[in-house]
Amino acid sequence: MDHGDSGSASPTLVTTRLQLHGIAECLLAGPQYQATGEIALAITPGGFGTTAGSELRLDGLELVAGDTRVPATGQFGDLADKLGVAFEPPGIYPDGSGAGRDEIVDLDPAAARLILDWYALSDAALRVLDPDQQPILWPEHFDVAILLDDRSYGSSPGDDFHPSPYAYVSANDHDGGPFWNAPFGGFRDASEFRSIEDLAAFWREGRALPQTG
Repeated sequence: MDHGDSGSASPTLVTTRLQLHGIAECLLAGPQYQATGEIALAITPGGFGTTAGSELRLDGLELVAGDTRVPATGQFGDLADKLGVAFEPPGIYPDGSGAGRDEIVDLDPAAARLILDWYALSDAALRVLDPDQQPILWPEHFDVAILLDDRSYGSSPGDDFHPSPYAYVSANDHDGGPFWNAPFGGFRDASEFRSIEDLAAFWREGRALPQTG
């Protein structure tokens, strides 16, 4: 899996990531929250989707609502209308995608595939780390993660902290050793991982480090 230089991200990758985040937050999680009170999404074959209520999901470059399939291209508001949902974020957290109803979705296929492949790899590795949990794709920060022993293990498609995809261990109970190289804990760029086991091994390493306090 080639993610380019560690820490770098093309403008196309960033734009595609922001559009995918808007889809997840405002076309899937928001309508799901209004109907069920649940915001959690899940990684699905080819993309991601809702976990409660009516089926809404991204499948590659198409949006799916039950038997309806529409290309994920055009204004966010128009896409919502075609899916039969209201365009809206859950509205229960301060951050998010920042997507607007009139903004255009025009996903770059290669960039979208890179991000969706990273999610698929991460979801599989999290299930190896803890087979008893279903990883959650959270719409606020757009990361897929699980919680174990008060530490969060997950993957991001990139953000303001690190623009390219990365894996992380979020912890505030660590000893400050070399593994912990981020304000929230420890992270590694996605370019450092070649397999499910590579990724699971990174999380196991973080989990094995002693807790303090």
